[in-house]
Amino acid sequence: MVDTVEHAFAMSEASNMPAVLQLRIRACHVRGSFVCRDNRAPAISTRHTIDEPAGFDYARLAHPPVIYAHEKRKVEHRIPAAQRYIVEHGLNEQFDGVHAGLGLIVQGGLYNSLQRALQRLGLADAFGTAQIPMLVLNVTYPLVPQQVVDFCAPRSAVLVLEEGMPEYIEKDISAALRRAGVPTALHGKDLIDAQGEYNVEVLARGLIAFLDRHLPGTVPQATRDWLAGNAQRRADLAKALGAPLPPRPPNFCVGCPERPVFSALKLAQQSVGPVHVAADIGCHAFATFEPFSSGHSILGYGMSLASRAGVSPLMGRRVLSIMGDGGFWHNGLASGIGNAVFNQADGVIVIVDNNYSAATGGQDVLSSRADNPHRSTHHPIEAAVRGVGVNWVRTVDHTYDVNAMKAALKEALTTPFKGPKVVIAQSECSLNKQRRVKPQLAAAVQRGERVVKEKFGVDAAVCSGDHACMRLSGCPSLTLANSGDPLKPDPVAQGDDGCVACGHCGEVADAAVLCPSFYRIEWVRNASPWERRLHRWRQRVVGWLQARQQRSLQARALYAEVL
Repeated sequence: MVDTVEHAFAMSEASNMPAVLQLRIRACHVRGSFVCRDNRAPAISTRHTIDEPAGFDYARLAHPPVIYAHEKRKVEHRIPAAQRYIVEHGLNEQFDGVHAGLGLIVQGGLYNSLQRALQRLGLADAFGTAQIPMLVLNVTYPLVPQQVVDFCAPRSAVLVLEEGMPEYIEKDISAALRRAGVPTALHGKDLIDAQGEYNVEVLARGLIAFLDRHLPGTVPQATRDWLAGNAQRRADLAKALGAPLPPRPPNFCVGCPERPVFSALKLAQQSVGPVHVAADIGCHAFATFEPFSSGHSILGYGMSLASRAGVSPLMGRRVLSIMGDGGFWHNGLASGIGNAVFNQADGVIVIVDNNYSAATGGQDVLSSRADNPHRSTHHPIEAAVRGVGVNWVRTVDHTYDVNAMKAALKEALTTPFKGPKVVIAQSECSLNKQRRVKPQLAAAVQRGERVVKEKFGVDAAVCSGDHACMRLSGCPSLTLANSGDPLKPDPVAQGDDGCVACGHCGEVADAAVLCPSFYRIEWVRNASPWERRLHRWRQRVVGWLQARQQRSLQARALYAEVL
């Protein structure tokens, strides 16, 4: 890993082209350690600034006609320079094997999985020594045609193992061999799955197809039995289940303030009818999954209004566009809101303002409420949209109020006002709030201060099993549980310890009326003597009432309880 990064920088300098380090799926799942080298400080940085700007050089611009010269230099100088660096520093690796008539060309990121598949076929040992020669392309672009030709020329057949479609590497190799007049049979996607992750099982199937054609009798029966056994176990499991397991799609975080926005949208559509929703990139894109299933398209970052512009003229009902505050400041204000004002677009725009660019790690944006010493914040989104000419704006500053959110969306979708209508849904990102508040609460507890933590629970005896709290919420902290009552066979809702007491689940139940089966728990740290005494009294009263209820139930029981 360290060598690859260092060579990437050096190759970029040698070829005057950017170098991209791509981690394959398997590499991202590897756990281990490596020793890094010290960073080398750049000659030019914020600590070592340039006194005077560089001189004007028209040849360094990126527009016609300069780009034609750039293209010429790329073909004649830059790509050859990168290819020389690859060869001189041995970035692509070649391994010999006893079956010299065959060969495997593999992406560097698939090497370990390929070795494991060859072990399954009895063609490699645990130390990485394979019996089939391999060319490992640690650099997949640019290829070095002569290196490929030299590897393939003495072999009768070669298999290219390349994840993804189209098969760019295979086609480049095929072109290099044909131009050099090399008659080696080349295989790739014709023998192995065209898409998906190349795990050991997929690679083994492709290797078997390749070997059966060019080296029959090599594959042991045990390997075929292993693959057949895997397939049979999958078939048996599918038969035993009867139906596929429910999918577990990505979801909003527990307590996310964006969840009630889409609950309100779902409720609003019950009265105004279905609307076309143009979604955007950001946390709010999770609303495309169940239980909301909201979003007919996803385009760009702050680009939802662009797709709305193409669809809106064809719709009899107003189109609704979604974007977050990060997307709004990134691209949505100028090309989206400004364009909608200019074209007098009669649509609805919902801007989810959670105080951060939450999906990318919680960075501040212009409308953040935080005092940032290095950035200018506290610029309201409402002021920005009014500044470009939007006259109809509604701000809901507490999105957990589903009734208020629903009313704002319904008004926007039905108002006689013509022109763009903006609804700003404003509440702080729950994840970032927890990161900010938890250390403060922990410090308060250490100081001996009174701290209250809240969460919600569900009374199984009261819950009717309607599950509206789940259908309109989808909160990960809600699940199903046995009611414990033989007369109530349907499962009831149950909350787990992940609850952050946002109250959304109870509020959306029964169409935004607080469900009576929900109760609130207050966990008091460093409680006062009076609170402790009151708690003991409550425990005694509740215990007495529970015992009385139990005696009453036993008296009315149809059969005696045997201990």
